Amino acid sequence: MKKILVFIFAISSAGISSAASVEQYVNSVEKIRSVYAQDIRSFLRSLNPQISQFTPEQQSQYCGINQRYIQDMSDAIEKNRSSLPPQYANMTKQDVIKQVTESNEMQMLVKYNVQCDFK
Repeated sequence: MKKILVFIFAISSAGISSAASVEQYVNSVEKIRSVYAQDIRSFLRSLNPQISQFTPEQQSQYCGINQRYIQDMSDAIEKNRSSLPPQYANMTKQDVIKQVTESNEMQMLVKYNVQCDFK
């Protein structure tokens, strides 16, 4: 009986730990997305609506915002990989980069000839 209770406690503790890790991941992602949204809005507001191309400084700033997002998301996945559902646990940094490069924001900026070298 004692072994059964210890086993049940161990399983329930593992479940709680896993749930806490998923919650930690969700909280991290929400914070990362919030910071990204704030940074990108601030950047876009700073642009002159009449421009037809980013300056090298603007491109560097824009790519830097996205690179931070990619790195932060990759770090959050890596930190919580063992607790995540397979669709997230199997994501690589390259998958995150692909999501960013295929995003609506990046597609809208094609006309500005923005080219970022994400790593």
